[in-house]
Amino acid sequence: MEFKKLLLVLGITMFLFVGILFGSSYAWYAYKNAETKVSGEAVNEMPTIIFSQTEYIYSNTTMPIDDNDRYNYANKNSFTISLNKNLEKYQTGVKIILKDIVMDDALKIPNYKYELLEDGIMVGSGNFGLIGNAKEIEIMPMKVLTPSVYPKTYNYDLLVWLSEDGSNQNDLMNKNFRAKVNVISAIKR
Repeated sequence: MEFKKLLLVLGITMFLFVGILFGSSYAWYAYKNAETKVSGEAVNEMPTIIFSQTEYIYSNTTMPIDDNDRYNYANKNSFTISLNKNLEKYQTGVKIILKDIVMDDALKIPNYKYELLEDGIMVGSGNFGLIGNAKEIEIMPMKVLTPSVYPKTYNYDLLVWLSEDGSNQNDLMNKNFRAKVNVISAIKR
C-alpha cells in the first residue's frame, strides 16, 4: 500500500512538473513572437527651456499702464528655448500656455492684457476678458521652429498688464494674478 501511495505522489509531481515546463515554454515562445520591431531612431534630446527666474508669472500690485509703456512696466516672465544640434534632422514645434491661473474676478476684463514676444517680435497677444472660470489659456498655438543654423536659442518675454483706459481704475489696483507658464514641445521627423 505504501508503494502505491509513493507512485501516486510521484505521478502527480511529474504531471505538475511537465505542465509547468510546457506552460513556461509556451509563454516564452508567445513572448518572443509578440515582439514588435519599430524602425527609426530614438530622439534623445528635447528643446532646452530655461526660465530667467521661475516659470510662474504673478502680480499682487496691479497698476494701470499705458500700452506704449508695457515693455518697461508690465509684469514680465522671460525664458529661452534652445534647439541643439541633435534636433537638426527634426521638426520641433512648441506651444505656450498659461495654466493654473488664479486671479481676482475684477481683472477678468478686456483691459487686463498679455503679450508674448519671440526675439522681440510679438507672436501672441490677447486679454482676460473672456476667461470666465477657465484655469488655462493658450498664449501661442503650436508653432514649428525652423532655425537656419543649429544650435539656436529663441528668447521669449511674456508681458501681463492692466491697460490704462483713461477711466477711474482704482478698484482694479492691488488685485492678484498668478499663473504658470507651460511650454509644450513636440518632435517630428
